[in-house]
Amino acid sequence: MTAPAHSRSLVIGLDGVPHWLLRSLADDGVMPRTAALLPQGTLRPLRAPVPEISSTSWASFLTGADPGRHGVYGFIDTEPDSYRTYFPNVQDLAATPVWQATAAAGVPALVLNVPGSYPAPPVHGAVVSGFVAPDFDRAVSPPRLREPLSALGYQLDVEVGDAASDPAGFLDRAVEALRARRRAFRMLLTEEPWALAICVFTETDRVHHFLWAQVVDPAAPLHGRIMDFYREVDEAVAELVALAGDGGLAIVSDHGFGPADTQFYLNAWLRRAGYLALPSGAASLTEIDERTTAFALDPGRIHLNRRGRRPRGREIAPGTADEIARRLLSLRRADDGSVTEGGPGRPLVAEVLHGDRHYAGPVADRAPDLVAMPAPGVQIRGAWSTDDLVVPGPFTGTHTRDDATFWCRGDRGRGGVDMRDVMPTVLAGLGIDSAPSMEGRDMRGVDTSAPVSAGTTRGIRDEH
Repeated sequence: MTAPAHSRSLVIGLDGVPHWLLRSLADDGVMPRTAALLPQGTLRPLRAPVPEISSTSWASFLTGADPGRHGVYGFIDTEPDSYRTYFPNVQDLAATPVWQATAAAGVPALVLNVPGSYPAPPVHGAVVSGFVAPDFDRAVSPPRLREPLSALGYQLDVEVGDAASDPAGFLDRAVEALRARRRAFRMLLTEEPWALAICVFTETDRVHHFLWAQVVDPAAPLHGRIMDFYREVDEAVAELVALAGDGGLAIVSDHGFGPADTQFYLNAWLRRAGYLALPSGAASLTEIDERTTAFALDPGRIHLNRRGRRPRGREIAPGTADEIARRLLSLRRADDGSVTEGGPGRPLVAEVLHGDRHYAGPVADRAPDLVAMPAPGVQIRGAWSTDDLVVPGPFTGTHTRDDATFWCRGDRGRGGVDMRDVMPTVLAGLGIDSAPSMEGRDMRGVDTSAPVSAGTTRGIRDEH
């Protein structure tokens, strides 16, 4: 039976919050208001697209589509037929974003702090862009909202500063940004017309990246203060829920989180293995020469340097992608920190996906040839300025793919949900048809807990 349409729907985004952490914080009394909400639906694991980073996942959220249709594969990409890099933004979306679907239905939408929504487009409603948003004026639409947001001390993102040396100071800034965002959300949802409101809190992601070890360790010096931070997140959720009334309500995150103790630099390995001819310390990928077989972009996207597709491309021997995948899967980090192919030690890569098998859609030709998926505890980086395979970094937490959060009021379904399903579910709750480019479906009441058959996962898995 189809649930009745609501006159209003609210989506609360908790960037980087895994479903199991939300459940734990609710059950432990840290987030009592959220705990009171959860029985009104089913808290379900959500699977992020590949790669499991905010720009790609929130693009799938906004469009109800996978990267092969919306075209955003990461925070950074290369221009067509070039090695020049750029930051994809909302203007690069090849699929229909939600604000066009709501406008077609004649209802206003507020899209607030969704990463990848810069520059803020003119909409029926309002957009306040999330990161990466370098210019405040271009991050706010309509322009009349700039002054009141500035008066509230609104911040487009947390000022990270030196989080490693001064974690307490960083946490202070995260709390300050959260409070300013709460003030802004409260003002906009109270004073602006809306049928759909999307409000994303990104401070949770920032705290997890730099302080994950203290999030999960009750004995850690800042653990108590982080729990206080989450009590404020709980208050923020309650404020928004009160403004939504008894309408549609959803809570979603873009990816999960887990510990990170190793940062693996993929381009350094490609250089060492003879696949990348790029001087160490190079300022740009444009310094690649014709000897290059492959190069990487954050976080683990590998592009083959094919003749005809790149200005200094070369003929790529058949089987090269499989060869690179096998070698990556054999990488081990020993206790002394050394990295070898084969032998004892922890794996650095858990799985390698082939782009031509994993992605499908009208812009799948932009996809990477391979995506290296990290082993537990590993963060794969695409920077090209270092020769070191493993470099100490400030992060103690990293993204995970399969344990993001989905909760929807009235949903009694079971099992996992895919990110491309979220927006079709939200629109269905409003009685609005999905845009033709949306690939997902309304998941309310759907049971996905039945086991899937072998062979549905595309890629090469580590068998070690």
